[in-house]
Amino acid sequence: MSLGAINAAGARRLLDPGSPVRSHYEVLAGNLLGMQGTGSVVVTSPEPGAGRTSVCLGLGAALAGMGRRAAIVDFNLEDPQLHRVLGEPNFVGLTSGLDGSKPLEHYGHEVVPGLLVVPTGPVLLDPASRLEDEGIVEVVRGLQKSRDLVLLDAPVAGKVIRSPNLSGGFDGVLLVVHASRTPKSVARETTDDLLEAGANLLGVVLNGCS
Repeated sequence: MSLGAINAAGARRLLDPGSPVRSHYEVLAGNLLGMQGTGSVVVTSPEPGAGRTSVCLGLGAALAGMGRRAAIVDFNLEDPQLHRVLGEPNFVGLTSGLDGSKPLEHYGHEVVPGLLVVPTGPVLLDPASRLEDEGIVEVVRGLQKSRDLVLLDAPVAGKVIRSPNLSGGFDGVLLVVHASRTPKSVARETTDDLLEAGANLLGVVLNGCS
């Protein structure tokens, strides 16, 4: 199933245990769980539309289906997508938890048993600076205490590279490239740029294969 700009129907298919791509995500989930010290993973791509959100949902649903507890946190503060594809509001979320008064889990909900989704919450001014809030890594680390894996639905790689929190504040980075939309030269260049920025690149996911 090719999913770039995912819609609500695509999201439901990914969450369905009978999804035709579930087995592929289970393999990816097993690989990530086998990497020691990988509790929080930044999911990015070279360009918009490669399928970052779909990979987060497919991977999160696979983990939940395997009896694991997973979470997806929308870090795309400039253009939030997670709540949109799920057809849900964005009144509270990541930004609501930055004051530390309540754990981040309080601002999300489980879309299927074992899979917590946390939208961005309201972003009124200067979203780029909010990504560098000194408390943002801490609140996500707190979420790791109750989840086997936390997936960060992040902005495109260029913004990840410019963000010390995203490029180095978490346990690793997963790069999503699209089979028909991402030129090979761009994929190679982005990989090199992430490594040069000091990111712990865990692997590359090829999305959109028929």
